[in-house]
Parts: sequence; C-alpha cells; structure tokens
Amino acid sequence: MSFNNYRLQLLFRVMLLAITIYFFARINFDPFYRGTYIALGVAILVQVWLLVLLQDRTNKLFLRFLNSVKYDDFTELFKVSAEGKRQRELSLKLNEVMHKFREVRAEKEAHLQYFEMIVQHIGIGIISYKPDGTIMLLNHAAKKLLKVGQLQQVQELETESPELAQGLQLLEHNGKMLVPLKHGADQVNLSVHVMELSILGDRIRLASLQNIQKELEEKEMEAWHNLIKVLTHEIMNSVTPIASLSASAYEELNSYTDTEADEITMLKDELVDVSQCLHTISRRSDGLIKFVNDFRNLTAISLPQLSRFSVNEMLMEMKTLMREQLAQKHVKLQVDVPQDRLLLSADSSMIEQVLINLIKNAIEAVQEQPEPKIILRAYHDERSRISIEVADNGTGMTQEAQTKIFIPFYSTKKTGSGIGLSLSRQIMRLHKGSISVQSELGKGTRFTLRF
Repeated sequence: MSFNNYRLQLLFRVMLLAITIYFFARINFDPFYRGTYIALGVAILVQVWLLVLLQDRTNKLFLRFLNSVKYDDFTELFKVSAEGKRQRELSLKLNEVMHKFREVRAEKEAHLQYFEMIVQHIGIGIISYKPDGTIMLLNHAAKKLLKVGQLQQVQELETESPELAQGLQLLEHNGKMLVPLKHGADQVNLSVHVMELSILGDRIRLASLQNIQKELEEKEMEAWHNLIKVLTHEIMNSVTPIASLSASAYEELNSYTDTEADEITMLKDELVDVSQCLHTISRRSDGLIKFVNDFRNLTAISLPQLSRFSVNEMLMEMKTLMREQLAQKHVKLQVDVPQDRLLLSADSSMIEQVLINLIKNAIEAVQEQPEPKIILRAYHDERSRISIEVADNGTGMTQEAQTKIFIPFYSTKKTGSGIGLSLSRQIMRLHKGSISVQSELGKGTRFTLRF
C-alpha cells in the first residue's frame, strides 16, 4: 500500500510492525502455530526492511547532495517525488541550493575570466610564479617586452636576460630593480617590482615589468635642456660684453695707428700687436657665441608640422641631394625601397634633416674603407611600423660609444660637436618614434628610425 504523505506512510508502517510483533509475542512459541510463527517472523523482517528503505530514501537524497558539493558537481537535479509534502519541499529546496551553487560558480568563473582578460590586456608585464621558479601566469605585455613565447620556468629567461632571471628569484617582497634589456637595435630599461602573496597557504610571487626607457630618455633630455639653458645663459652673459668691448677697442686702436703723430709712430708696433690680440679675442668670442647659439637649438625645436608623404620618393630625393658630396668622397649610396609606396605622416623637413645628418656621419665613417658604401633602406618591421635604415660598412663603434652616442656634446669625431644625433633623437621623439644604433667594430654601423 502506498500513501502520498510521507508521515502517514511512516506511521502506517510503524503501526503494522507493532501489530505484527504483538501477535508474534502472543503465540509464545507454541509448536502448534509453528508455521504462523515463522510467517510472522518473516513479516517482521520484511516490514523492518521496508521501514529502513523508506528512511534510506531521504539519506540517499542528502548523500547525493553532499557528494555533489564535495566533487564540485552542481549539475545534479533531484526528482520531486509524490511521497508527500515534506519530501517535495525537501527536493525543491535541494534543487534551489544546487541552482544557487551553479550561479555562484558561474559568477566566480565570469569574474576570473574578467580579471584574466584585464591581466592579459594591461600594458604592464605581469609574471606570476612560485618560489621554485614555476611560472603560473605570463601575460601578453610581458611576452611582448621580453620577446618570448609561453615559458614554464623563470630560469628560461636566462637566455634573454640573466640579470632578470636572477633578480626574479632573489628579490624579496616589495623588492625593485632596473634591468637593461636589448633586442637587436632596441634598447629598453625594465622596472621590475616583485611582491609575495600567500594564497591558501601557498607562497606566490608576482612580478610587474614596465618599460621606462621613454621616461628615462625624456628625463635625461629634460636635464640636458636645463643644463644647456643655464650654461648658454651664463656664457652669453660673460662672452657678449667681452666680444663687444674687444671689437670696440680693436676699432679704436686701428684709428690711432692710422695717424702720423710722433707718439703713435713710436708705439705703432706695440699697438699693432695689441690690436691683433684684440681682434683675435673678438673673433674667438664671436665664434664662441655662434657655438653657444648652436647648442641652443637643442632646446628650441618647434613642434613638427605633420603631412603625408611618400618615403620612397623622399629617399630618392636624398640620393639626389647628397650626390655631389658622395661623388667627392667616392662613396656609393644604395637605396632599397619596397615596390609598394610607404606613406608616412610626419614633418618631412625634419626627417630629411635627420637623414642628412646620418648620411654625413656615414660618409665620414667609411673614408678608410677600400669600397665605401652606404645603404639607405625603408620597410615595414615585424610590428608593421615604417622603418628607415642608414647602414654603412665603416669602422664601427664600441659598445661604450653606442650607449653614449645620443648624449648631447658627445662625439666620436675629433671635430664633432655632439649635437647632430642628440637633435635627431629629439626630432624622432617629437614624432612619437625612436632612433637606435647597432654597430660592430670593423663591420660597420646601422641607424634605424622607427615611426
């Protein structure tokens, strides 16, 4: 017999069991009722078993629920039975709890994906790794900065930068360091900051990598500008009166030496010497003023007037413009441009000035070569940026010279002022681009402009 109400079903089974036990006890083991005795005993066992099964249904329901929670499986659905109101309520509530678990897990997974997308798309490189060096996360910015693919261990970074690989393992919590990194002609300085976290008892290290090369260059150039302004101001204040006074004194002495007075005739030779000294002072003062004015150009570059032009045509014009100087020095200039036109948005006059300076430097660098040659090339690099190269087969430069070549006043030439390359780098920075150098002693030098 089946009842829809669980309580009535339970009460009925208990009463039936009690009645059966009562009659079983009343027989009192009479041998005459042996068959009835056995039948009642079996009935008691069956009723106890059915009662256990009835109660076991609820236990199994809770066991399925607990197993679902244990194994993080919230797809389980509990059938709403017709055994009574309480059983239906129990099944419905368990289904509600499972649905809530599914919602919470879906929300956590959505948040996790959201934060993973943020980590992958931010501009700062992020590396999450264990103290033993096992990498847990390496975002796109870090891969781009380090120019690596997916890595498993921090130690694998030693091929790119031993200093970085060692620093990531040795830096303490909140430790910082500056790591120079060079990929081909690109020189960057990475600011590395390491934090250590404890998540569920596990130690996790989090390192942020940020390219501060541009900021360093801007601060460096700003410092040079401030220094140049102070120096030129003080020099001009001191030299200008000297130049003016020496020029005036020179003219006045010349007027005396032109007279025929006896006193002047006796001192004429001495006055001529003094006049020549004053003239030399005046001339050198004017030269120093001109020299200082040239340095002022570093701090007086106007903003570029952008226009769209063909890089191919500009390079061919450069070849025509420099033809006479190249012929005089017996230098061959080769221009390599792609068949498709490269269109660049920049200040053409400024870019031409940079190229003229680089080509002139290259002409001087190849003078001692038996077959002096300069290559002027334009192309799209691996990041689809328009790039222009000026390469020569000259004597090359040392590593130390390459690190200082863009510093104002520094020059590898005996007669160089150290202005040209500093000015070129400033022009490229105003165009949101960069200029870099690659050189090897005895094999030549290559300057690369990237826009």
